[in-house]
Amino acid sequence: MAEINFGSFTALTLIEIKGAKLELIERKMPMNYKKHILKLSTGLIVVAMLAWFGCAAKTSVSRIKPAEVSLGGIRTLALLKFEGRFGETVRSDFYNKLSEVPHFNLIDISKTNALDQVIYDQVDDPRFFPDLEGLHADGVITGRVTSNINDIRGRDQVQMQEGTGRYKKEKNIFGKWVDVEIKKTVLRPVPYVIRQASLTTDFKVFNLKTKQIIATGKVTENYNQKFGGDKEYVLSFLGGMKLSKLPAPNQTLNELSAKVAARLVAKISPTEIVKDVTFDDGSKYGIGVGGHKLVKRGIEFAKRGLWEEAMEIWQDVIKVEPNNSAAHYNLGMAYESFGALKNLEIARSMYKKAARYGDNKLYIEAIARVQAAIKDHRKYEEQKKLLKETPVKKSEEGGGLRIY
Repeated sequence: MAEINFGSFTALTLIEIKGAKLELIERKMPMNYKKHILKLSTGLIVVAMLAWFGCAAKTSVSRIKPAEVSLGGIRTLALLKFEGRFGETVRSDFYNKLSEVPHFNLIDISKTNALDQVIYDQVDDPRFFPDLEGLHADGVITGRVTSNINDIRGRDQVQMQEGTGRYKKEKNIFGKWVDVEIKKTVLRPVPYVIRQASLTTDFKVFNLKTKQIIATGKVTENYNQKFGGDKEYVLSFLGGMKLSKLPAPNQTLNELSAKVAARLVAKISPTEIVKDVTFDDGSKYGIGVGGHKLVKRGIEFAKRGLWEEAMEIWQDVIKVEPNNSAAHYNLGMAYESFGALKNLEIARSMYKKAARYGDNKLYIEAIARVQAAIKDHRKYEEQKKLLKETPVKKSEEGGGLRIY
């Protein structure tokens, strides 16, 4: 027996699994709770089944995604002022995230007043060249930030059950006769707010050596969320959102700023991407039912980071069963986890063999994933080569400059 509280509504729910029988006992609650409780019950049954049979094992693979926009020979980069009400917020988030990526030597001019006059539309104005060259940077980046936020308010008519003051006799869960209040269905207005917001950053990168703008672009993040109304009394993991959870407007825009900053970093700098991938144990349904004993043993080693031991087991399986698709696929995962172009190419070959010998969408997804990784790796190596050919500019700390 479990008692679940939903604001001013309370549901006393008993769930019993007797063969295919599911019993629910409810008290005062909105009508739409019945379907949500049934969804919850179904979910609990599924979770119990997965716990009984076992879930498909996973691991993580990472790769370096090259910058979307090549900045040529820029190695030392200065972040100029970002215009707009949330310009400084985006610039600060951008700087902090970019400093985590060991690609550029960064110069932060936030404490340098001399360059405050350099605005987005004038970054290539010759009048400012002397001040910009004083930064001892290869290039500068500036931006213009525009934001918008709007709250739409209204009321939803939500079905609820209320007491009538009349009672009837029913047996409770212990088999005793008790008085139970008769309910009636009513519609009650429940207020809601739909928060809609957007934040856009236009950016320019100016090469101080060639005196040219070498990259421009735009990044936009949107927000659209309903609070309250027909979501007020729904459990959060079923899509519910209480009106009391509505954040302050600045908090919403700060969240968008962080997302925009992350995308700006990906625009101009290599970033690491981590993805969860699933092992194949050779079972028919991929949930641990049955499967190949030795393949599964190799997975246990791999889950603990013992890839060499796992690979030996899968290679032994292939010697005996050359067409074992699961063993080929898992070997591909091992090589993919090692990274480096040669390993990625071997991983692709293993995935293709798995797809040749077996029918599993995991194999097709893996081929597409590793081909993208190979493409990204080659592009990243080109960007690194160009960067190494660019000498590091020597600069002096001072005048409020913070050099990283």
